[in-house]
Amino acid sequence: MNSPQTINGLMRHLRNDCNINISGSFQKQQLISYGYYHGYKGYRFIKNRHNRIPFTEFSEVVAVIEYDNNLKAALYSDLMFIETAIKNIVCNESVNGLKLGTFEHVYKERMRDNTTNTKLQSKRLKLRNSVYSKLSSRYHDEEGNDNQMVRHFYNRGEDAPLWVVFEILYLSDLASFCMLYTLKSLRNSVAHNNIIFDTRFKDRKISPVLKRWVEKETGIQNITLYSLIDYIIIVCCLLKRVDFSSIRAKQLVQAYKSQNQLLQNNVAAVIYAQIIQQNVSQKLSALEAYLDT
Repeated sequence: MNSPQTINGLMRHLRNDCNINISGSFQKQQLISYGYYHGYKGYRFIKNRHNRIPFTEFSEVVAVIEYDNNLKAALYSDLMFIETAIKNIVCNESVNGLKLGTFEHVYKERMRDNTTNTKLQSKRLKLRNSVYSKLSSRYHDEEGNDNQMVRHFYNRGEDAPLWVVFEILYLSDLASFCMLYTLKSLRNSVAHNNIIFDTRFKDRKISPVLKRWVEKETGIQNITLYSLIDYIIIVCCLLKRVDFSSIRAKQLVQAYKSQNQLLQNNVAAVIYAQIIQQNVSQKLSALEAYLDT
């Protein structure tokens, strides 16, 4: 087994083997703070390790890391807001017309309407299992806690009401109600500080229903999720609908534009062109026009 590399050794490796100019105590501290493996190794390519970014200066590596971190910071609060808002919207819609406001009643009344569709049935059964698993875990975790949201009902011999279920659902569970799987991987990457600038987190194609809605809603075509701008567009569409205004969405667009400009100022033109596709400015203009309507 090879002995571990010192920070000085890693700096020499970047200079001699990676042809990246790095020197001085300040950049040494940056390399320590960002990490060689999470930092340089993670950000040295776009989407896959064969598509290398032609860095020549360590300051360019830092610029891309900061670009990614700042985009995650800009997206985090909006994604959390969307998740909470849609939970409440779906919860309210789910109980309309029901005699009992429990998940079991929703499942029996609203989610057993097509028993011949085996794929749909499988998804719904998986959702039901996930809900009860989370209720069980939450019941166990609430022992000795003052905030006994689940225990309050089960200890009285009652089913937990639907609002309690929605409080403990994750976005992946919620997606079974309203087709939000497209945003699940972005949300998880933002929440867990994974890299997002090149959409390497993408784990599925966009839902055809969501694609048609977004393209019709905004007038922006070719929503493929190849670039982060497509995720920005989807998030802005949802923000405009759940916030009943365009304020949050416009703030997100402005933050995205500002970060793009900052990146352009701090990396070589060839690197910027590799990260920001040619159609981004066109899509941004169309998105701003949509948000102004």
